[in-house]
Amino acid sequence: MNGALKKDLLNILAREKELYQRLFSIAETKKQALIDNDLNQIVKTVESDREVIKEIEAAEAERKAKIELIKTEFELELSKDSYSELIAHLPADWKNDLEPLRADLVELTDQFQQLNHQNELLLKQALELNKLSFETIMQKIKDQDSTYSQQDKNKKEQPRIINRQG
Repeated sequence: MNGALKKDLLNILAREKELYQRLFSIAETKKQALIDNDLNQIVKTVESDREVIKEIEAAEAERKAKIELIKTEFELELSKDSYSELIAHLPADWKNDLEPLRADLVELTDQFQQLNHQNELLLKQALELNKLSFETIMQKIKDQDSTYSQQDKNKKEQPRIINRQG
C-alpha cells in the first residue's frame, strides 16, 4: 500500500508541476499581450488561465485527499498541515523522491508570483494610460463643442444674401 500511495502522490505532484508550467507560460503570453496592448490576446490568456486554474484546483484537491490517506496509513498526527512536516515524518526514501518535486513546485510558484506581479503593474499602467487618454479626449471634445457655444455657432454661420431683416 505504501508504494502505491507514494507513486500516486508523485504522479499528482508531477501533474501539478506541469499545470503550473502551463500557467507560467500563459502568464508570459499575457505579459507580452499587455506590452503590445493586444486586447484579443489578453482575453484568450484570461480564458486559458481559468481552464488551467480549474485543473490545478482539482489536482490540489486530489493531492490533499492522498495526503490524508498517507497520514492515516502512517498514523501521523501533524501539528500543522505542511508539506515539509509531512515529509519529515515519512521514511527517507519518500523524502528523497518527493523533495525534488516539491523544490521545483516552490521555485515555479515563486517565479509565477513574480511574473503575475509584473503583469499586475503593467495592467495598472495600461489602465492609467487609458484613463488619461479618455480624459484628454473628453477635454478636447468639451473645448471644441460648438453645438452649445454661441460664439462658435456665430463663427459657423454662412453669410446670407437675404436675411430676415431685409
